[in-house]
Amino acid sequence: MKYIKLLSLVMSFGLIILLTGCSMWRKPRPVSIKIPVKFKYALKPSSYPIKNNWWKNFNDPQLNSLVNEALQNNLNYKIAVKNIQIARTYVSEEQAFLLPQASINLSAIKTKPSKNSTILFTPISTEPYHLYQTGINASYEIPIWHQAENAVSEIKENLSISKEDADVVKLTLLNNVANTYFQIESLNTNIKNLKEQYVIMQTILRLYKEQYKSGIIDIVPVENTRVLLEDIKSNLTTLEKLKTINQNALAYYAGKFPENFIFKKTTNRFNMSNYQKLVPSNLPSDILIQRPDVKAALYNVYSYAYAEKVSQANLFPVFSLTGSYGFESTKLSDFLSNSSSIWNFGLNILAPLFNYNGDYSQYQRAKIQYKQAVLTYRNAVLNAFQETDNSLSSYKKDFESLSTYQNNYQSAKKIFNIYSYQYRVGIADPITYLTYKLNLLSAQYNLVNQNLLLKEDIISIYNALGIGLRNSHS
Repeated sequence: MKYIKLLSLVMSFGLIILLTGCSMWRKPRPVSIKIPVKFKYALKPSSYPIKNNWWKNFNDPQLNSLVNEALQNNLNYKIAVKNIQIARTYVSEEQAFLLPQASINLSAIKTKPSKNSTILFTPISTEPYHLYQTGINASYEIPIWHQAENAVSEIKENLSISKEDADVVKLTLLNNVANTYFQIESLNTNIKNLKEQYVIMQTILRLYKEQYKSGIIDIVPVENTRVLLEDIKSNLTTLEKLKTINQNALAYYAGKFPENFIFKKTTNRFNMSNYQKLVPSNLPSDILIQRPDVKAALYNVYSYAYAEKVSQANLFPVFSLTGSYGFESTKLSDFLSNSSSIWNFGLNILAPLFNYNGDYSQYQRAKIQYKQAVLTYRNAVLNAFQETDNSLSSYKKDFESLSTYQNNYQSAKKIFNIYSYQYRVGIADPITYLTYKLNLLSAQYNLVNQNLLLKEDIISIYNALGIGLRNSHS
């Protein structure tokens, strides 16, 4: 009966170890999250295909060249790719602990015993002697709690996070290059527009001054025109400053010093009627789960899940097999003889005692960090929907406003053509003719800015959906 109870105790203990070990080996449970079936501001289905390299949809060779240059030379992106390579080294380093640890030792020692040394109260020789040793030492931690495997899995999840972080940098880079390029393009057009407005306003001011000197008008139109002229001059200075800042930013994105970067003026090849062809439509909402920041947040959940298992394993005893084999002798002549061979083999059990509270605190912290990572993942998904819906909504509203600006421009153009004809035949006076030319330039200025808004909206949609990441990192 005594042996039966002992056997039952051993079997129960073995079953507990087996079940605990199995639970430590299981993969982390997936994170459940319910997402809307479709976007709140989803567009109507379209038959136009959207290229994954979305910047090519704008049909602008210089933009394509700048994007390629940035992807090759941008230092932030290169740093992100290097982080991937660094993360791979941590994986291989951690995988080394899955194998038995072995070492070879070779030593030659000359020793002089103490005169006061004794063996069983018998004085020993105090003459110096040589001791030659060589052997192989090995140890292997029995993976009952799968601590090493879980540590490797944790590092692999961190590697995946590094890859997604690089994709976030890539998306941001694509977004910045395209936006900055179109801003410079619009600034060039608007600077030219304001310079033309400035010349016209100077002419109007001169005409008003002549009328004032002749007593035809009072001083008010002269002063109002002078104020408007100064406003145009101030706006022109602001736009030129913004152009310089954007050109320097574009040089930075391309990995160049501003002093070595030349931005060539381009002619806009984009047809304004093509906006709807550029916007992805009828997309399933679960595409956002593939966004790099969302995927990184999910990998972070799994990383902390494995870290929790690793910290939990610290609470249990460690079972290790150790052994060594070699030779030891005071003479080289019989160093490798059978009589000089030494070996040992054993099982070590190491259990935490006084540091148990510390290990348990680490385990509790890992559990909390896992729950925090789950909340961070859900927050990333929620933020992805917010950004996408904001981008789609902004595009819809700005596209609706575009027709207003186009109509205003066409109306200003028609009125200007009428007064241009009247001015040529002598019906309209110069100031009236120049005023309607200013109105046309102002309408053109507003239309250019509205087109820039739409381009930025479309780029924002691409960025929110995580489009443009088909190519892998080098």
